[in-house]
Amino acid sequence: MKQYLADLHIHTCLSPCGSLDMSPAVIVRTALDRGLSAIAVTDHNSTLQCPEIQFLGEESGLKVFAGVEVTTREEAHCLVLFETDAARQTFQDYLDAHLPAIPNDPERFGDQVWVNRKEEILGEVPHLLISAIDQSVDQIAAFAKRLGCLFVPAHVERPMFSLIGQLGFIDPSLPVDAIEYNDKGRHEALLQQHAYLTNYTQYTASDAHHPEQIATNPSVWTTEGLSFKQLQMAFEQVDGYSIRPSFQKTDDLSS
Repeated sequence: MKQYLADLHIHTCLSPCGSLDMSPAVIVRTALDRGLSAIAVTDHNSTLQCPEIQFLGEESGLKVFAGVEVTTREEAHCLVLFETDAARQTFQDYLDAHLPAIPNDPERFGDQVWVNRKEEILGEVPHLLISAIDQSVDQIAAFAKRLGCLFVPAHVERPMFSLIGQLGFIDPSLPVDAIEYNDKGRHEALLQQHAYLTNYTQYTASDAHHPEQIATNPSVWTTEGLSFKQLQMAFEQVDGYSIRPSFQKTDDLSS
């Protein structure tokens, strides 16, 4: 087994709340400079920037998982991670079908462009990506699972835009692979109120919207490698595979 540092929640310039500095080249270079072996690209309600960063990551020796941060009808944020590009494209079609046709106002909310490695604009999403789609968390999770994706409630310790913040709990029937949090203190307080959360695999991520936030709160993987299947096994904590917050005691990392 090897140990790797990973950050599974990173936004790009496509997210309206993301910095325009979050281009593919900047994200990949910053992640490598800060010792990460893997990242996940998780823009709001869109996967369109994923392929370019995956291509660049492959060339540069950084594992890049395609993902998305979906805003459910309940206005809770959940991550979906894709094993294949076919699954990503199918889920993108699903998002396009269910995102409300609310025009984006770049001056108020920010630009929604995706770019290539040279920071040349490839396209712009016209509808506001931070809107809630017209699908419930149960519907989103079920669709993700039909595609073989991983489903993760995001930043569960936050009072807003988390499943617990919006609904008060995580339904035990929801097909959750792991739960993510960003703030250690808030999460520890949350566990005092919701002890059942310890039944889930828990890990940290940065939720980076600016380059300086990348790798600020990574997770540590213990796996044989960096494939989607091995990430799934780390979430399941089987055969010695694991994923845990980086501030927990660990051995020296090796790539």
